[in-house]
Amino acid sequence: MNLLTKKETPVAANRVVTPRYDVHETAEAYVVTASVPGVDKSSFETTVDGDTLTIVGRRAATPADWTPVYREIPQADFKLVLEVDRRFNREAIKAELSQGVLTLTLPKAEAVKPRKIEILG
Repeated sequence: MNLLTKKETPVAANRVVTPRYDVHETAEAYVVTASVPGVDKSSFETTVDGDTLTIVGRRAATPADWTPVYREIPQADFKLVLEVDRRFNREAIKAELSQGVLTLTLPKAEAVKPRKIEILG
């Protein structure tokens, strides 16, 4: 069963692109990594509302005197909207930004973590 699935979002008046991202599961958490080059830590807004996780990153404007020779990454803000189920601890979500990669760790709720049951007797 997929914990996280992408929700379709309408295109806003300003140009917004969906970043490349991966979701993987460990024994303790679900981990989302998104490639968001050019977005400063203070330019992120990450929210969980009901069953929707939204990540918005606003890129800094390019200097007026700067002309790109080649551009592989669009000069646009990033927005990723994921539909999530409620099997993680919303209070313990952690976010880290390092070298243009945002990593969100969504710890699993205790009720869904595997546990070993000892047999008595």
